[in-house]
Order: sequence, then structure tokens, then C-alpha cells
Amino acid sequence: MVRFSRVAAHAVPLTVGALLLTTGVSVAQPSTVDAAAARTEAGINALQSIKKSLTPAERKQSSQLVVEKRLRADRSLAAKLPDYRSGVGVSTAGTVSVDIAASRDQSVADAVKAAGGSVRYAAAGAVRADLPLAAVDAIAGRADVAEVRPASQATTWREPANRDAAVQAAAATQVSEGDKAHGADAARATYGVSGSGVKVCVLSDGVDSLAKSQSAGELPTVDVLSGQKGSGDEGTAMLEIIHDLAPNAALGFATAFTSEAGFAANIRALRTTGHCTIIVDDVAYFDESPFQDTQVAQAVNEVTAAGVLYFSSAGNSGNATDGTSGYYEGDFRASSSKISGVTGTPHDFDPSSTTQNFDALSAGSLGKPVTLFWSDPWGKSANDYDLFILNSSGSVVASSENSQTGTQNPYEIANVPSTGSGYKVAVVKYSGADRFIALNVIRGRFVASGSLKAFSTNGVTNGHSSAANAFSVAAAPAAGAFSRPLETGDPANPAGPYPGLFSASSKWERFSSDGKRHLFYNADGTAITPGNVSSTGGTTRSKPDITAADGVSTSVTGFQPFFGTSAAAPHAAAIAALLLSGKPTATPAEIRSALVSSAIDLGAPGFDTVTGNGVIMAGPALAALGVQPK
Repeated sequence: MVRFSRVAAHAVPLTVGALLLTTGVSVAQPSTVDAAAARTEAGINALQSIKKSLTPAERKQSSQLVVEKRLRADRSLAAKLPDYRSGVGVSTAGTVSVDIAASRDQSVADAVKAAGGSVRYAAAGAVRADLPLAAVDAIAGRADVAEVRPASQATTWREPANRDAAVQAAAATQVSEGDKAHGADAARATYGVSGSGVKVCVLSDGVDSLAKSQSAGELPTVDVLSGQKGSGDEGTAMLEIIHDLAPNAALGFATAFTSEAGFAANIRALRTTGHCTIIVDDVAYFDESPFQDTQVAQAVNEVTAAGVLYFSSAGNSGNATDGTSGYYEGDFRASSSKISGVTGTPHDFDPSSTTQNFDALSAGSLGKPVTLFWSDPWGKSANDYDLFILNSSGSVVASSENSQTGTQNPYEIANVPSTGSGYKVAVVKYSGADRFIALNVIRGRFVASGSLKAFSTNGVTNGHSSAANAFSVAAAPAAGAFSRPLETGDPANPAGPYPGLFSASSKWERFSSDGKRHLFYNADGTAITPGNVSSTGGTTRSKPDITAADGVSTSVTGFQPFFGTSAAAPHAAAIAALLLSGKPTATPAEIRSALVSSAIDLGAPGFDTVTGNGVIMAGPALAALGVQPK
């Protein structure tokens, strides 16, 4: 049973209305509370009734696709869920963008086309397509299809900012302030290094302005994988940063936005076809597991095992130190409150004696995705957890209630509405065993609201950026901190600019994501600590690894200046290129040791969860590697 009303040891259960008074619904009259409770109960019951009535084809679809189809066909259901939005984007032509897991990808791709859809990517058992909503059941019903779900969402880790007047007045050729802040300019002169003999390749959205940057003298020739130019310009801006610090390094690019499977394929292709020595990306797919290396992380593992140095943005989802993240992880704790007639048990966020079945979301969380993972192996979850987002009046406005029966992923995702206020999120164990859970409102926050406390933890850095041999890169401003408050009411950011070299007094960006990363499974799904997938089991990785510059100049429109861990990662990759050009025989382990051992500690002494081992410096790292001045 979902337990949403507090139960005393020797008393009858409180009404649902009384429960909502204890969980943050602020109202003037009890009747209003009762109405809100009734809406919550009706909404969850309506959604669970769908879950209990799935056809065989619907069992292979995400709950959002099923609910969207049911709402369109059943007016009585729509009346029970008046404020609900599935989050499925349906085009004017009636198509939805989906990812299909298939044993015969080309046959399924042909079937999609025959059904009136179009295929964006098909390889290695994965098909990304624009499929008519009316054809989803037919495709899902095929024996060679295991799953159909809305196309996985992804993001780059850039923070948009207004263009600085100093940049507007600058000369046409832009040089990243990170060149000086990291001491790369001095290192090139002292050690005679320039990145020669090294190829650095970028994975991001696209390189739309590549020709423009080349004609302006900002970039040399860039080897773009065939058909993988992508769309957007974050890749162009990242390439400019690398060229500023390592001007003689060869450069390459491939998009990471064809699909998640395409991202993994391009990582491998940059090593094999592109012959890249160093690879750097600034992309995250929202369904990358925090508890196990899934397909993108596995591709990173493959290329690093082959000797490639891999750098990846730690993320811009904030950190517990600065109170800027919306991340919570911990053991599932069954609540002692209930709603009659509703299946399952809600998670109790409050470790004290007060039951709290919700975490409230900040105003800055509007429009943000919320993800839920739990500690089952990827593709083998037999414990069924669901995710609900409620509004201030108690209505369910978004949810994710996929069935987990032994062959599905331990993952749910829902989007916070882009308008309104007073939203809160609940986690419900529909059936099965207690597990360690991770709840993340990406680039949003949990806040206190009414009687609701805010519960969050460190550990938001996840996915392939946390692969064992990847460098997860945090951000520190080279020429002035990100000036815009991340959310209304934030304290002022540290004053800038910051001329000269990084030092122990340098500040990190308040949006930079923190670690450590708790894992429970090896990449193949075997348990790290068999029989214990709670907070006392598994292992941790010390992520992020290092910190590098952001808030720097580029010539690319929209990246003037360029903020985010998206800007930090290419700075780190470029410094690694200088090290390899100074000592071409250096092993990945030797490069790592040189970067980490010479880094400037920014936080608490030693490794810390926001900046890792500290901000890396070109000159000291070259010296640590044993490169002699020229």
C-alpha cells in the first residue's frame, strides 16, 4: 500500500487530508486539504489502473507512451488526470521520437519506415526513430523488439551568460583566459611543448561555425568523422579552447547527439577511425546509470583500456557544499503513512521521527527533468519503483511508472511542468525489495516548503564522466565567476575578474557537480558486493578527478564568455596534450599521476567532492612528468 498518512503506534490512521497538512500543503480550511488529498489519490489510482491493465505490447513501452495514448483515447481518464502531462512530444504529424531496443535493428528500422516513420540511427541493436504514435503498439508488439521509449534526453554542460563588454571590445582573435590561468602560455615557452604529435578529439553537439572560426584564424583543419558534424556550436567553442592551449595538436570531432548508442559508437570510432590520442566530451544522457557503467561508460572503458586519455565534464547540477544541487541518494525507507486502495509504499525522506513522503522542488526546477535510479543491475530489475510529481493542489502532473519484472532498467524519468509553483516529488516502491535510490532534479533543487524539509546529498556526478579511468572535470572561473544567480535568492558569486595564475585561493563555480560516485555493479551487471546493494555495500569512485577553467573567451557566438564544465573539460584535455607532446612515451597512468600530484588544492585538504584533487597546472604537471625545460 502507498502510505501517505501518518500512523501512530496505538492510534487509528490519520485521514489523507490530515497527512497533507503534515507534508507541506498550505491551506486555510481542512476541506481544501481533503480535496487535495482526494486529487492525489484519484490521480495515482488512475495511473496505477493503467499499469495493471497493460497489454503485452504496452508492457514493452514506457509508461509515458502508454498514458499519452490512453489519454487521447479515453475522455473519462483525462477527467481523472486534468493537470497531467505525459511529457511525450507529439509532432503536428502525429509522430513521437523514440528509442527502440531491437535484436534485429535493420528489420525494425524497415518496419518503422513501413509504418510511416523515419529512422535517425540504427545499429548495434538500437533504433532511434520518429514513429507515428498510432504505430507504437505494432512496433512494440514485434518479437524482435524488447523496448520502445521516448528518445533519451541529453544535455551539454554549458551555462549561458550575457556577453561581457570586455569581450565585445576585444580584437577579433580570442584567446582563452585559461591559457594564462593554467600557466599553459608559460609552459609552452619554458618547455617547448605545443601539442605536436598529439590528436585531441571532441564530442559535443555540433560544429556549425567551424568554417567561420577557421576563416578567422581561430582554428586549423579539423577532422570531422563522416556524417557526424552534428548541429549546434558547442563543439566549435571547445575546439577553440584546445587550440589556444595546444596550438599544434591535431583536432577531430564527432557529434554525441545522434543517440546514446550513436554517442558510444562515436567514442569508439574516434579511436579506431579518427586515431585520436585524447578524447573529450561535455555531454550527458539522463538515463546513464549512477550505479553501473552502462553503454557510454563502457565505450569509455574500451578506449581508455586501449591507451586513450578521456576527459569529460563533471556536470553543472550543483553540489551539496554550496547548497546548489537537487540530488538525493540513500537507502529506501518505507513510510508509515498510507492511502487506502493505492498499491505500494512511499519513501520517507525524513530520517527523524517525522514522516515526509515528498521532497519539494524549487522555482528554478520548472521545466527540469527528474530521474530516479535504484540499485538493481541494468536491464535486470525485478523491483518496481515509480516516480510522481504533484502540484500544490495535490494533482499528479507528471509521473513515470514503468514495470520492472526482471528484464527492465531500474530507471524512471518525468519532467517538472514549465509553469506553476509548489511542486513536489514522491518515490513509491510499487513492489519488491528495498534498494538504494538516487533521485535527481537535473539543474534544479530541493527546498523547504511549508512543513516540508529539504533533503539532499552529495554525489550528483554520474554516468560515463565517472568511468574509472576517465578524468571527470570540475569548473573554476579563469576570468570572473558566473555572474547570474543560479536561482532567485542565491548569494552573490565571488567577485572577479581573476587575473594571473590559479592559486589556492581560487574559487570553484557554484554550479559544478560533486561526487563521490557510489557504484553497486560491474559493467557486466555482476554485483560488487553480492547480497549487499544498500548504502553499506558496493564501492565508491573519487569523482570528480580534477578542476579546470571556465568563463573564458571564444570567437563563437553564444560562447562569449563560455561558462560551465563544458569549458573546463577541453582545458584539461589541452593540458594533457602538452604533457604528451613533451613526453610522447608517457603512459596514461604517468599522465594521470603528473596532473593529480601537481594540482593546486582548492577545497578541503586533499581530495574533496567538488574540485577533486584540485586545479591542474601545465608547468608543474610537465615538471612532475619529468619533462626538462628546453
